[in-house]
Amino acid sequence: MGPNARPRAMMTPCSPRPCRIVLLAFLLITASFPQTREQEDGPLDPSLPEGVTVRDIISRFAGKEEIYKQAREHYTYRQVVRMQTLDDRGFPDGEYDDTFDVTFNDQGERVTKQVSQPRDTLKRIRVTSEDIDDIRNRLPFVLTTDEIPDYNIRYRVQQNTSGTHAYVFDISPKAMEESRRYFEGRIWVDSNQYQIVKSAGKAVPDIYNQNGENLFPSFTTYRELVDGKYWFPSYTKSNDYLHFSTDSIHVIETVDYINYKRFGAESRIIFDGKQVGSDEPQQPPDHGGGTNQQQAGQPQYPEQNRHPQNSAPSTNPQPAAPVQPSRLPQQPVNPPPQPAQYIQQSLMSFEQEVSEVINKKQVSNLLRILADDYGLISANGESESMFDFLCDVQKGRAGTFGKPENMQIQVNGDRAIVTGEREESIPVNSSRVQTARVHFTDTFVRRAGEWFLIQTKEAAARK
Repeated sequence: MGPNARPRAMMTPCSPRPCRIVLLAFLLITASFPQTREQEDGPLDPSLPEGVTVRDIISRFAGKEEIYKQAREHYTYRQVVRMQTLDDRGFPDGEYDDTFDVTFNDQGERVTKQVSQPRDTLKRIRVTSEDIDDIRNRLPFVLTTDEIPDYNIRYRVQQNTSGTHAYVFDISPKAMEESRRYFEGRIWVDSNQYQIVKSAGKAVPDIYNQNGENLFPSFTTYRELVDGKYWFPSYTKSNDYLHFSTDSIHVIETVDYINYKRFGAESRIIFDGKQVGSDEPQQPPDHGGGTNQQQAGQPQYPEQNRHPQNSAPSTNPQPAAPVQPSRLPQQPVNPPPQPAQYIQQSLMSFEQEVSEVINKKQVSNLLRILADDYGLISANGESESMFDFLCDVQKGRAGTFGKPENMQIQVNGDRAIVTGEREESIPVNSSRVQTARVHFTDTFVRRAGEWFLIQTKEAAARK
């Protein structure tokens, strides 16, 4: 989406009667948008899952997502898209509506057909091919087993949402390949069925190039149980501001997924070499183009752009603004390194925070600091994984940590070593606590621009 290249004249205040007419029209228009379907989310519970590890949860829901992805390929459904831009007073000044069916042709090939030509009165933004792709593939976000290595996945909390108890994870791409789009945000995983029931975030990256700015709003997608088996997307909402270099534009968008129906009744869905169920929908034949290939003669989306309307080619094109390297779609795993002094101060703060959150048993805060592959080697030579250590913290078995002292920091690119000393008081039994001074060596790594503690080694401090 992009702002109009020409500044828009400010609208003068209207008289009371016209204002009432405009307000009534606005209420009638917004009434056509589906009402918010989400239930109020419950309070955040920072405790770790019981009876299952975080890695197991990720593995299970990724496997279920693979099954869900295959199953949805055998369903027909309708997708209804509605979008509005609002002016400074909160009134609509442009709309975009589109409806298309995902179905199968007579040869059993999967096709997407527009029900009618999109209605488009948008004045300040336009819809791009990336927007259409996001609507089809990113808003109903799917995270399968083969995509897990592409993302940072960090457990955060537990929460009741949409009538179910869920584990909450934050998702972000580890790196961004050119011409590929990703999801960045949060997912809610049902604690019983291990399926994603809700996702909230945005499609990334925003695109800056010689054609202008192409920005994307944040969104929330809710799923519903279909045929008692699969949590399919049912509703997406977005209410966001797109902050362009020349203007900020308020955008409201909703997407409905309706009329899910199975195609056929006798084929099988295979996951990890095993059949899932015995009455799954018919597998459409593959004719070499993939199940989502655009069919010849199929109606195409008009070439629209979420760029300024007057940014289309003209007979007197203006020179393109230089592209800033930091705004290119392709991004490295890590942004440029920060000054060493800044890194040292950040890691010293991390060390102090580690002691504080352990003493307060704040597992959710500790999760922000520890890498998923964190390991602890204690002074007596015992090893613990991140999840074992977090469990000890939560149950008070990790004891209390004193303030870190005599810290020294060595930074080598995206890796840093912090050494120091502290007093640790560890409960031996219900009535006895053992206190000792230990020397620690903490190893930090920088991933996707963030520093994480990946290993702690402890030894008895020299007297």
